[in-house]
Amino acid sequence: MNQPVFSAYQCINHHPGGDYPLDTVGSVLHSVCAVRGCKWKDAFAALLKASGALGMMPQDKQTIRNMLENQGFYLQAGSGARRSIESILAECSERFHDGEAVILKTSGSARHSCYVPLVPAGADGGYVLQYPEDLREQNAAEVWIAWKDGQDHSIRPRRKPAKKQAPVNQPADHPVQPHETLVVCNENPGNHLIGDCAVRAVAGVLEIPWEEAVCMLAEALDYTDTVVNSNESIEAMLKKKGFQQFEAIRRNGKMLTGKEFCDHIHDMFQAGTRIFAYVGNDHAAAILVFDDDYKIVDTWDSTDRYITKYWAKYPERPQRCPRNEEQQSQLTELSVGTRLRHKVFGAGEITAIDDSFAAVRFKDGTEKRFPVSWILTNCKAI
Repeated sequence: MNQPVFSAYQCINHHPGGDYPLDTVGSVLHSVCAVRGCKWKDAFAALLKASGALGMMPQDKQTIRNMLENQGFYLQAGSGARRSIESILAECSERFHDGEAVILKTSGSARHSCYVPLVPAGADGGYVLQYPEDLREQNAAEVWIAWKDGQDHSIRPRRKPAKKQAPVNQPADHPVQPHETLVVCNENPGNHLIGDCAVRAVAGVLEIPWEEAVCMLAEALDYTDTVVNSNESIEAMLKKKGFQQFEAIRRNGKMLTGKEFCDHIHDMFQAGTRIFAYVGNDHAAAILVFDDDYKIVDTWDSTDRYITKYWAKYPERPQRCPRNEEQQSQLTELSVGTRLRHKVFGAGEITAIDDSFAAVRFKDGTEKRFPVSWILTNCKAI
């Protein structure tokens, strides 16, 4: 008579936030923590390493597979048979007795599939599903196994598919040409055209490699946000690096396009100011100074889209002279009532001031708030 096979479930979540819901990336990090006994941050570091090596985002399927392979896991042939997790638990309990590590990928939709760990139950034998939800009735689309000796002992070793050729930087028939407000540059180490605009923009404004930018975004919220290019991660990182947030600049009630924005801010910011800009609703780009002019740095021409919000970091010292090199009366100190003139905004008067910022009411009735250092650099006395 066959002995009953041990099969169990334990409600465990290795995310540092405790009950934080797990997306696809969170589920694979949880699984690695469960089967390897490592910390969440270490599992995340392994994923980021694979991301940087491939030039693909951490949530990309190719990145996750590469990370599991680096961890010693082998994808089993015939994984697509869609077997129930319950039956795989039973099989593992019968076949494995040396603490082999098993990770399954569920057969949900591409956007809602997750990875779950099957963990040896200890001296009593059998395997346990450790996950925040009991998914034993679901089917598995992929089975990953890591043996103790690091070798592949699959009954039917899986053939690795041929590597795909990396995407070229630009379609040959529609090359993107640089112009007076665009610098064409791809910070991605694999020269891929993927959804990594925020990472490329961070790499541009901080002058760091793409791989380092990905790690910096993950670190911004202490590795709790598994979507490294989320608005929360981006803005937390920019604050840590000393960037200041600004709302869209409007002219006649209308937001400026990238080209208009670059022309407008030439004398608004000190030379060397670095700008991380939100272009349209779903894109980001770096805006930097080249040959004394601000230009958008991107893989495609986004200069005709609106700048909806931006972050700026000022340099310690201005290095660029105004375009108009005529002699100007230098402002040396400010107080309420000081009258001044700006090349773009025109004549104005200071209405309020503190240690860092001053409010200026201009001739057209609009009132703007600027850093005191910016006014001293960019305005002249009347």
